[in-house]
Amino acid sequence: MKTFRKMVVITSTLFVTGCANPLNQATSDRYSQTCAEAEQNSQLEVAEQACYRALVNVDWGNLGEAQKSQKMYDLARIKLYLKKSEEAEKLFKDALAIEEKLTPPSNQRIGRRLAELAIIYGGRKRFEEGVPYVERLLPLADLYQGNEKKTVATIFYVYSQEITNQGELTNRLSKKAVEMGLDPKTYKK
Repeated sequence: MKTFRKMVVITSTLFVTGCANPLNQATSDRYSQTCAEAEQNSQLEVAEQACYRALVNVDWGNLGEAQKSQKMYDLARIKLYLKKSEEAEKLFKDALAIEEKLTPPSNQRIGRRLAELAIIYGGRKRFEEGVPYVERLLPLADLYQGNEKKTVATIFYVYSQEITNQGELTNRLSKKAVEMGLDPKTYKK
């Protein structure tokens, strides 16, 4: 009888620790909401803390890799606004690695992370390091609408102007930017 009880306790403990915790889900969701509201109100330090806590609760609650990737992405965006580009870069790369392993992978989410990394390298004037991300973003460009489409078009155009030694890639980027609606004559840096 004692052996049976021990097995039940051990099995229950393993079951509970291996499953998503609804309390951590609710807490993570609240922190995500706080992060979004703080970002909207330009309270970026508050947003950073809230996004960080949302991410921590995903880990503590075993809430899954998809949520972890999203929370990392959200935190990375805030860190980028706060000019913490090294921290943002690492978070974007980690989120990208997670997205690429998910089944099925989401090309839109992968593309968003690629775009953010291209922006980081462009902002540092290290365009050559950003080229691999831009090349991978190119076939995903038509997935985006509205502001995301404009952002991707701008990334392509800026890179086409900065990496003039890339020949065919430079031409493809410039052409795609125009196809997506960017007018080079009216573009301002």
